[in-house]
Amino acid sequence: MALANKKHEAFYTTTGSDADKISTSKLAEVKDLWDKDVASGGNLNLLNDPNLGPLLYQMQQMQDELDELRRHLTNDVGDGAKGDTGATGAKGATGAKGDKGDTGDTGAAGAAGADGTTPTMTSLSGSSLPTSSKGLSKGKLWNNGGVISIA
Repeated sequence: MALANKKHEAFYTTTGSDADKISTSKLAEVKDLWDKDVASGGNLNLLNDPNLGPLLYQMQQMQDELDELRRHLTNDVGDGAKGDTGATGAKGATGAKGDKGDTGDTGAAGAAGADGTTPTMTSLSGSSLPTSSKGLSKGKLWNNGGVISIA
């Protein structure tokens, strides 16, 4: 599913020359007020306000959600994330020894394991998934009687 278009607009900009551009000095002043408010715990007093409290609660919920999205994108999707490595292929057979002690031909190479890349929707198949969650780590998929389940 593609990312939908954003619905929000910026409160102010820090670049350009439009009417919504905040001056560097005003931004520094507001940041300083915020830092002092947080240092004294005064920012928590805003939660007591019957109008601002619920709004600030929701803003914190959104901040928590954004932090979780950032964690997920960084750890699970970003440059440092990789798919699970597939199983190692079977070892090829070893050739028989000749009558003079010669070594036979080298056995065939084992089949390659999965390369760990994320499959596309057109190549997904549950036929090779385990049929039980026993022994699977949390978050692994398994085939639960034809229904894909998560351990």
